[in-house]
Amino acid sequence: MRKILLASTALVALTSVSAMAADITISGSASLIYTTDDQNEPGTDAALGSASAMSSETDVNISFSNTTDSGLTATLNAGFDEGSNTDDATATISGDFGAIKFIPQGADGNYVVGFDEKADKAGEGSAGSSFGLGGATGESIGFQLPSIVDGLTVAVQHSNEDTSESFGYGLSYNAGVATVGYAKMATNTTDYTTVNLSGAVSGIGFGIEKNEVTNGTSIDEATLMGVSYTMDAITLAYETGSAKNESGDLDDYKQMAVSYAVAPGITTVLTSSEVNQIDTTNGAADVESTEIQLKLSF
Repeated sequence: MRKILLASTALVALTSVSAMAADITISGSASLIYTTDDQNEPGTDAALGSASAMSSETDVNISFSNTTDSGLTATLNAGFDEGSNTDDATATISGDFGAIKFIPQGADGNYVVGFDEKADKAGEGSAGSSFGLGGATGESIGFQLPSIVDGLTVAVQHSNEDTSESFGYGLSYNAGVATVGYAKMATNTTDYTTVNLSGAVSGIGFGIEKNEVTNGTSIDEATLMGVSYTMDAITLAYETGSAKNESGDLDDYKQMAVSYAVAPGITTVLTSSEVNQIDTTNGAADVESTEIQLKLSF
């Protein structure tokens, strides 16, 4: 009886007025990844070990969107990430007043967090310290203001998790060729800040960012730069960065990546990464890694 009732309810919903119908978009990817890496004692040729591994990652994203007669647009977005064993979901209401986004768990994906990671061009592989925007990872709500000036985007965000909470704000201005951005997240104890410049022209994409984490008298800083060039089915990318704190340099890294679109929906990616550890107080090791990925997208 329960199954019949559910089926009847579904039929009624499907035959409802068009105003109740929602646009549904499904996308995703599946990757097979082979990785090799070598770890070495910083400042010496002593090898700490090497390893190779085969892994896979599957991502699926489902989006439901509906616009009411009054002009409000409601969107439900559900993502499933098999690789990192995390699932996420967002709900958004937008209109002339701007847009409000709700995230049940995790601050990633909200408006202010989106102002970060502009230098991430090489994508996969091993990277050094980046000190990106942090904050509480519990329930999150963000508000993106309506556009007042062409090219200007302003947003605020609040997150909380048990005894920890954070508030952040960010703004960016798109001048056409380049976009300049600034964002800050503050928790009960720590401030996270990013300033960046990014853009694209004639197939060349670039990003530069300066990140800072302040906790009392402790200040960590990172400078990141990335560039990419796309020509037909081939994309070349390079990324470099360095980090330091009040005691001095911590590490630096560089990454190179080549991706080739074999056919629609099929891409191969080769990434080479090198991380040089300068601060070895925590037993950190230099890491050189190579990653080969076959990615299927739909």
